[in-house]
Amino acid sequence: MGQNTDLALESYRGLSEARELTGVISEEYYDSDAAATVSKTKIISAEAAEKLGKPKGVYITIECDRPLSEYLGDIAAQQRVVLLSECLSEVCKASDETLVLGLGNRDITPDALGPLTAERVFATRHIKRYASELFGFGMSQVSAVSAGVMAKTGIESQEIAASLCKAVSPAQVIVCDALACAEPSHMGRTIQLCSTGISPGSGVENARAELSERFLGVPTAAIGIPTVSRMMSDDTRFDSLMVTPKQIDKLIKAGAELISAAINSYLHPELTSSEINSILW
Repeated sequence: MGQNTDLALESYRGLSEARELTGVISEEYYDSDAAATVSKTKIISAEAAEKLGKPKGVYITIECDRPLSEYLGDIAAQQRVVLLSECLSEVCKASDETLVLGLGNRDITPDALGPLTAERVFATRHIKRYASELFGFGMSQVSAVSAGVMAKTGIESQEIAASLCKAVSPAQVIVCDALACAEPSHMGRTIQLCSTGISPGSGVENARAELSERFLGVPTAAIGIPTVSRMMSDDTRFDSLMVTPKQIDKLIKAGAELISAAINSYLHPELTSSEINSILW
């Protein structure tokens, strides 16, 4: 049975000849303030991309010491926002015009990360267009949309994203989606960022049309948290069974709060989280 994973780190670690593989630059360090291990992998050759099954680009994985749901409101959670915001600056293009796109089905808890994140992002495009006197220093022009899923909309996420890019002309896109992992220990405690966009559902063998710079025409970064993993069993009846953590509702809430806070911090560096929350809520 092959790996079913959206994590570049798992693809790299699972490759027997990874250490001898050329075209990959990797580094790893521990951030004690955020209580997390940070792994950065840069795929720079077509050969490495083919062997790893990932496009060329930058991949950053943050492996937290404990599940994200256990950090709500503590100091490590605040430091993790700072770390995640810094990592976003490495996979995104510095820009004043950004489209944040949340993918997934809000009605299915393990798949609700994208929609819940998008609704917590501080959107400002309308402020700049219709109340420019309120558009302050340190604000970026941001649009935030939850794209839904094709089963409910009848439209591919790529088609929605392409239409939005045509309408609002962003300089970059940030996509947020729930991910799949091969190693169950990564569920709910790992965050992946990449500069290459995303193929929704690829980790659960339900790949939809790719969202990337190649298709959208603008730099496209992606961020997500693994919320499901394939059940490992010798019984072939369970080959297609996916599992999710028991505390998935708390995980999705914590993950959406973390990612949206990091995106807000990255896009609106002069605003504090308290100021942004007072506007949103």
